[in-house]
Amino acid sequence: MSDLEKKVNASLNRLKAFQRDEGYYLAFSGGKDSVVCKALLDMANLKYDAHYRITSVDPPELIRFIRYEHPEVSREVPVYKNGRRGENWNGKPITMWNLIPWKLTPPTRVIRYCCQFLKEDGGDGRMTVTGVRWAESRNRKENQGPVTIYDKQARREFGDNPDFTLTNKGGVVLVNDNTDSRRMVENCYKRHKTTVNPIIEWSDKDVWDFIHAHGIHYCSLYDEGFSRLGCIGCPLARKHGREMEFNRWPKFKGSYIRAFAAMLKERERRGKTGGFGGLTSAMDVFNWWMEYNIMPGQIPLEAVFEDDFPDD
Repeated sequence: MSDLEKKVNASLNRLKAFQRDEGYYLAFSGGKDSVVCKALLDMANLKYDAHYRITSVDPPELIRFIRYEHPEVSREVPVYKNGRRGENWNGKPITMWNLIPWKLTPPTRVIRYCCQFLKEDGGDGRMTVTGVRWAESRNRKENQGPVTIYDKQARREFGDNPDFTLTNKGGVVLVNDNTDSRRMVENCYKRHKTTVNPIIEWSDKDVWDFIHAHGIHYCSLYDEGFSRLGCIGCPLARKHGREMEFNRWPKFKGSYIRAFAAMLKERERRGKTGGFGGLTSAMDVFNWWMEYNIMPGQIPLEAVFEDDFPDD
């Protein structure tokens, strides 16, 4: 048995171990990892319903791929709830473009409010399946496991149990998948946000080998050199990747700049003088956000030729 076959069997067993009568909630992004998780659920013949959260910053090609290749996936728009935008915004769609002015800062590696509002609300009260893998980042290596429970109360309940380890993000990770520890997760999952990560230990090569071996369709952007299909402009991506995205979809760059302009106006309205850390134009904020070494007030040469370059 090959190493990949062993990993596939382990993933299938993990999914079968935590199945529930109501089935899994599959957090489906349309990327390579989520199509693998969906295929594994089908292979295990397990009940599930798949959900795609419309973020407003996903590649158009990815959206079309989900619509035509996975029409059964529920496409959901996140909305503001009580206490977020006030009474006037309750129930209105959340987009990156209205989040940035509200939060008064661009999303960064440290301030990742966009994931919280655009992606992470789904699956509450359900046993959720995600395609999270350790190979993707050090942060996920430190804060995710085969099963992850997100709750401070869970930290108090399981903090002294050797089958669980605490993360620095307020979660608890199951590290020993034995019967007793599995039963503890079964008893608590309805009270806490719990995810099963069936391919947590898979490498990129494992993912692609599985996809090719089983003839699984995937988004064509991977064949064009894109290694990730997350939100366009995600600050967690490398600068080269973000530049590649904005070159491919320049209207998104314009949308970010307009959102930064609205952010500066909102900061002024709320009495925060001096712009954003001394930056007073949307283009200067964009250059800072992209980690360009351009002095405030200077316009990159290429921006002069962009039709979507907005007025500040």
